[in-house]
Amino acid sequence: MSQGNILLKNTFIYAIGNFGSKILTFLLLPLYSYYLSTSDFGIYDIILTSVSLLVPVVTMQLSEASYRWLLDAGDDEEVKSIAITNGFTVILTSAIFYCTIYVVLSFFIDFKLTIYFPIILFISSFVPFFQQVARGLGKKKLYSIAGIISAFFVLVFNVCFLILFDLKLISLLLAMIFSNAIVLGFLIISTKVFRFFSIGNLSIHHIKKMLHYSWPLIPNTISWWLINAADKYIILYVLHTEANGIYGVSSRFPAIIALVNSIFLMAWQDEGITTKESDYSDKNSFFSRTFHKFITFELTFVAILICICQYLVKYFLSVKFYDSWHYIPLLFLGVAYSSFSAYIGVTYQRAKKTKGIFTTTIIGGLVNILVSVLFMKYIGLYAPALGTFLSFLIVYMVRKKETNAFSPVYVDNRNLILLTLWGLVCLGFTSFNILYVNIVFTGISIFIFFRYNRPLIAIGYKFLKRDKKLS
Repeated sequence: MSQGNILLKNTFIYAIGNFGSKILTFLLLPLYSYYLSTSDFGIYDIILTSVSLLVPVVTMQLSEASYRWLLDAGDDEEVKSIAITNGFTVILTSAIFYCTIYVVLSFFIDFKLTIYFPIILFISSFVPFFQQVARGLGKKKLYSIAGIISAFFVLVFNVCFLILFDLKLISLLLAMIFSNAIVLGFLIISTKVFRFFSIGNLSIHHIKKMLHYSWPLIPNTISWWLINAADKYIILYVLHTEANGIYGVSSRFPAIIALVNSIFLMAWQDEGITTKESDYSDKNSFFSRTFHKFITFELTFVAILICICQYLVKYFLSVKFYDSWHYIPLLFLGVAYSSFSAYIGVTYQRAKKTKGIFTTTIIGGLVNILVSVLFMKYIGLYAPALGTFLSFLIVYMVRKKETNAFSPVYVDNRNLILLTLWGLVCLGFTSFNILYVNIVFTGISIFIFFRYNRPLIAIGYKFLKRDKKLS
């Protein structure tokens, strides 16, 4: 298969695994908005955000290191054993350590929902590890099946606990615990991962090598959550939990785009890490051509979403969350540049220069915090939304400049700038909330989307048609 077809096939496989489980985060929003108060949703969002932030810290991103080592292993069973044994042992030790600290602190600090948090954190630390092991072993279909299982049980447990037993906030936490536990059991059994586990391959030397690769990836993996989480803690301090609930709903819509991007970027990671150096640098290289198509698709699609976001909120959610639409457009642009940064970030991983990922993400996080702190008192929730967009824009620019030194990627900057400006124009005019203006700009954005993406749409159609015939 050509590189393009392999990329499309892997994207399709990962889409099956991710859309099922994570799309429910969006589809269940109407249910949450009717059964939870804005304050309860704000608390749930903080818990979810805290877990998302802590898991990469607890695991030290050794799931990514294990995946990278497994890609290099080929048929070498010894290397596979080294990657899995050392990765699992360190994550287990770290998870026990952090959960113990939390339990001890709970005797002195009155944490809300103390019982549930360490359980969620512990289970959530192992799910990504076994997912990455499945990918590294070439079992991408198992990864997808795990996503479908997760989706099914998240839905079942939410309906059971929230609607039938009316457990409010506790329902969401129990659903998370039980569904993750089932997925974890499935991955362990189906991958037969413990046949690779060997005490003899446990080595401080190998752990150090894996940590040297993995620790700089911590902020990159949580870059979208890191920047959004910082916003939420600042909102909680400067404003109130209700405002955090509103902003939490705002970030849910762009998070769906982040999900779609992550699916493509996982497939690209499989391909990009093993891509030859000759396929990186010039204008016609596979890397550059793919990036151009990705930028064009992302920004033209985001422009449409900016034009219709207020109607998505109006017709999907309870009226008490309606104000959240004001902040979504900037977050859409932010998630677009987050994905561009992640695409460029694969070149760091390929060259095993992951320290550059660390420094650029920290720069972005500091920019976001600065904008939020300086302007939140004056423009309210627009401040964190603006900070998110600017921070990812800067991360992309810095990464592009840095990677030019060892893996230069051609980018049509004129195309990038014009499409970004069009998104900002749509943001400006639709903010007036005039129906006819919104219809006009939505229509123009749809036209631009199909006009600019005709080649990509044709390729996707041919691939799906061919795949259907083969099946």
